[in-house]
Amino acid sequence: MPRSEEHDKTGWGPRGAGNPGGAERPTGGLVDEVRRVSQGRSGSKKSIAQFLLNEGSGVSSLAMGEVAQLSFTSKPSLVRFAQALGFSGWTDFSEAFAQEARDHEEASSIWPNVDPNFPFKGDTSATGTVRAIASLEQQAIYEASQSLDVATLDEAARYVLEADDVAFFGIEQNYFQGQLFAYKLRQIGIDCVVPRREEAPLVAKGLGPGGCAVIVSYSGLSNQRPPSSYVEDLRERHVPTIGVTNSGNNWLRRNVDCALTFRPREHFVSKIASFYGERATNLVLDALFSRCFAAHYDANVRRKLSKVVAIERKLQVKDVLPE
Repeated sequence: MPRSEEHDKTGWGPRGAGNPGGAERPTGGLVDEVRRVSQGRSGSKKSIAQFLLNEGSGVSSLAMGEVAQLSFTSKPSLVRFAQALGFSGWTDFSEAFAQEARDHEEASSIWPNVDPNFPFKGDTSATGTVRAIASLEQQAIYEASQSLDVATLDEAARYVLEADDVAFFGIEQNYFQGQLFAYKLRQIGIDCVVPRREEAPLVAKGLGPGGCAVIVSYSGLSNQRPPSSYVEDLRERHVPTIGVTNSGNNWLRRNVDCALTFRPREHFVSKIASFYGERATNLVLDALFSRCFAAHYDANVRRKLSKVVAIERKLQVKDVLPE
């Protein structure tokens, strides 16, 4: 799948450090991580987590000693809590938590309380159903845009732009999202293959260091099931990997070179459909495509316009031909 020479360079200069796949720090799902801790066994961690969830963004106005006193814990306990979530210390953690809590609070004031798993009931009116789905999908797009790390996004775009071969791995609805993503890339001269599930292992084994793999899995939980099961082999052969998944502390997020994440609002299985997850995934993939487009913006605009002109000329020729 050779790439157009026009895309041999990203146009952005040298590659940066990006977001190492092995980082333990949650990205965009810190409130959810704290919520999980709050549901654990009793102890200082549970007390701290419950206090944080109750206080929300207000924690930014409290000194460390005040938090320790109000949560009935200690300063060393706060430091250990922060470090357990991948932060260097309490200040680093509290700033990140307060910012994300603020985003959650703003979103809650904007969007009605729609259950992402069962946004409508059997007796919900047609109008109510449409409004619920529209609200849920708008929320997914907004929250995904807020939690997406732009430095990691640009790092992922560099991987795509510098690759000789790009492959997209996803199953079920993610497979079809991959088809649309690949179509957009082809429009700017970047070939991208989207193998079916039975073909995916062979395609993965065919990628080398000059390739790039985009792996999409909402849960990202296990390396025993596709598409996450391809990651270890890809990394052993030094193939750059981009993961699109939820922002929890899941296996896929920890083991790819670039993790593009969004908040895990939906259940993995118990739901009507993946209304939230699909929209969030589409936003992430559209953002990745757009950064690839922007790297050679003028050339890509010319490419698109030239195709439009060619199509219009064909249509004009057909119009003048006798029937």
